[in-house]
Amino acid sequence: MIKFVDISKIFTVKKQRIDALQHVSLEVRTGNIFGIIGFSGAGKSTLLRMVNALETPTDGHVEIDGKNISKLSFSELRKVRKDIGMIFQQFNLLNSKTVYENIAIPLILNHIDEGEIDRRISRLLKFVELSDKKNAYPSQLSGGQKQRIGIARALATDPSILLCDEATSALDPETTESILHLLKKVNQKFNITILIVTHEINVIQRICDQVAIMEDGCIVETGSVLEVFSNPRQQMTRRFIRTVIPDKIPDSVQNKLKNDPRHYKIIRIRFLGSNAQNNILYHINKNYNAETNILFASVNELQKTILGIFIVQIIGDDSEIKKITDYISSHQIQCQEVRL
Repeated sequence: MIKFVDISKIFTVKKQRIDALQHVSLEVRTGNIFGIIGFSGAGKSTLLRMVNALETPTDGHVEIDGKNISKLSFSELRKVRKDIGMIFQQFNLLNSKTVYENIAIPLILNHIDEGEIDRRISRLLKFVELSDKKNAYPSQLSGGQKQRIGIARALATDPSILLCDEATSALDPETTESILHLLKKVNQKFNITILIVTHEINVIQRICDQVAIMEDGCIVETGSVLEVFSNPRQQMTRRFIRTVIPDKIPDSVQNKLKNDPRHYKIIRIRFLGSNAQNNILYHINKNYNAETNILFASVNELQKTILGIFIVQIIGDDSEIKKITDYISSHQIQCQEVRL
């Protein structure tokens, strides 16, 4: 487990104080894929670098498997770092060395014998599906291939933790998808805890178990991806999530509604899991004296659970609309009024 305990970090730049992190506390459970998302300058990369002590906190501390790493000796810290791999946005490969030589760097630094180095690299290149690129140079590789080599290098020392600093930001959408699939495979095959920092909400949606949203050095919201995506509580969280799971009535539809003379209310219904299979709207139309009109709908899968969002216009008198919303709530389905 990785535990951030009341972490604060202050930088001084040109005599100006910058509070990069402010009292951040988080727990990353062993074997999880944990995503930290925020806009540039939110403090997420600074927080990530606390894990392998590339940055040290001004206040607070980081624990890895119960050990406060700020209290470790230099030799003890080296042992902890051997158990942590890292991949970067710009790949950080040495252009003067071949793919084989790039992956070998951490193994050579750890004094692994040549035979074992060769065995590990062959195994890793097969795992990342680039065995044929063993003798190629980085300049001969695509961006996705470079990141696969970066992942292979990070796995060379058999780490239990993998840190990903904007690992897909320099890649096109199709390549991003393949890298995320590979990271999921790393997590499942080796039970490696993965901590990802990103500004791309689709990365969080695609592979993460837990998420923390950062703004101005603070955690503004955290929880499971399913919890946060299905019921975001903070405005910033909603802004991120709406880019991949929109829940807003299109402007053209809103304009038509403003000219609708009938009496109605608009409600947002969120279906989750097995609730998504209930024919709620069918039962409403059949059993109540009201008319429904679907204004917006989306269905997404999060952590193998269906999240459905419907925005519905219910046309009828207030008493009938009240019966309908009570009926929806009685089925443990989230329902709230939307005002234009």
